[in-house]
Amino acid sequence: MYLPMRFWGTSAGGTIPAPFCRCRVCENARKVGGKEIRLRSAFRIDKKIMIDIGEDFAAQAARLNDDLYDTEHFLFTHPHEDHFNYTMFWLRYVASDRPPQKPISVYFVENSFDIVDKLLYSTPLIINKDAGYMSEKNVKFIKLDFLKWYKINDIEVMALKAHHGTAVCENGANYLIKLKNGKIMYYALDSGYYLDETFEILKNFKLDILVGECTFPEEHTKDENGRYFCPVHMDLTSCVDMLDKLYTIGTVDEKTQIYLSHIEAKGLCHSELEEYFSKLERNYSVKIAYDGLSIDEDY
Repeated sequence: MYLPMRFWGTSAGGTIPAPFCRCRVCENARKVGGKEIRLRSAFRIDKKIMIDIGEDFAAQAARLNDDLYDTEHFLFTHPHEDHFNYTMFWLRYVASDRPPQKPISVYFVENSFDIVDKLLYSTPLIINKDAGYMSEKNVKFIKLDFLKWYKINDIEVMALKAHHGTAVCENGANYLIKLKNGKIMYYALDSGYYLDETFEILKNFKLDILVGECTFPEEHTKDENGRYFCPVHMDLTSCVDMLDKLYTIGTVDEKTQIYLSHIEAKGLCHSELEEYFSKLERNYSVKIAYDGLSIDEDY
């Protein structure tokens, strides 16, 4: 059965509405519902492959009438909790009707892989590294290198460095993806404004699909040193600057499908973001992703 690519979630670390918040954006989401409601970012490539699984994945599956029964490969950008939730291993292990005894493959890039050892020895659910749901019969951890192509099921992926780190890694990963129809996609959440080396690599590619972040949907001026409001995430100012540069170097054009995700309860709500980018006078166009949105590419 054909299954389109789909946004399971599109929020940043805080959901919209956030449970402890009564700001304008959160109150609007409670009132309006629909596209204004966001759970933590997660993305389905196809029935076999997911990118990131955060704290909301069980609720997302129920909300979208979907499941992970056939999913065999999980790519993680970095081990922040809104992108990676280790309880997925336990839920899979204890399912009454779980998939045949074939382990899922879990991918981290370079130093992010260090989270695996921390999981094996420090999480409350795990008694020891031989716990059944963390055994190689249930999950196989695979370490990827930056700037190297890997074949995963029917796609190829290459990790580029994100301007975003964690306690275990200086740089998270954003994924350049060759879909099975030959189209090129770049999945870049928690990217920050792209590193110079990332722009240098991307100028060699023409993107058919770009999934980028706009964590803070509000405008901020650069400081006196020319630095953006938040170096490890993007606001409207840095996001538009990034897209302009990608257009200038030929990586995106008027045909590129551009989606913005990983959106926090700051500044503009969903409908206002749509209006903002509809009025942006550029040769490229931008769509604001929402939970459940499908990219109907017959790839």
